[in-house]
Amino acid sequence: MFNNKKEINETNNISSGDFLIFDEDLAAVHAYLCADGYVIRNPPTQKHKYYYIALRNTNIVLLKDFQDRFEKYFGIKPILKEGQRCKVQSKEIYHKLIKQFVSFYSWEWSMPNLSKKNAKFWLRSFFDCEGYVEVQKAKSRVVRLESVNKTGLESVRRALLKNFGIESSIKERKSKNIMRLSICGKDDLLKFQKEVGFLHPAKSRKLEEAIRSYKN
Repeated sequence: MFNNKKEINETNNISSGDFLIFDEDLAAVHAYLCADGYVIRNPPTQKHKYYYIALRNTNIVLLKDFQDRFEKYFGIKPILKEGQRCKVQSKEIYHKLIKQFVSFYSWEWSMPNLSKKNAKFWLRSFFDCEGYVEVQKAKSRVVRLESVNKTGLESVRRALLKNFGIESSIKERKSKNIMRLSICGKDDLLKFQKEVGFLHPAKSRKLEEAIRSYKN
């Protein structure tokens, strides 16, 4: 059994034992899984049964955040291997996640329709994994996301604008066959820093550098 969470879907307001209620912990866990995670089971033809939920990342701060939030929400502490991944094996949680969210694959993930509070934690976790900051003084200061999933990036763009008034744009990088979401301009970078930000230490410092590079 999970911790004492009401099981309800915030997106469609259906109350049922088949649904998980979003709070900041589940929002962050969901984003981590969409970005650098996986939710997998053994192939049907394989006799050995396994059900894994994991985050692959080299940054210890993000791995520990995933571990802590997963344990707080589901009551199970994933095993952390520093510099590699944080994973847990659970048939029950696997089926809960797949039944409600269907897929976490690169081409198929989508940001859920969350409250402003929970959207902050979803966005931060996703940007922590997939985002980066580009700084060229007097030329370019921008926070970016790159993904093959245009629909997923569009759900991120809508959430940024709806919840925090952050403008962003999406363009195709034809040379790499991927889509790129960009946040630029001092006002929008300041909003991003205040409302979403980075938990990733190096990315947080880079964002501060980008904002400070603007002349008063």
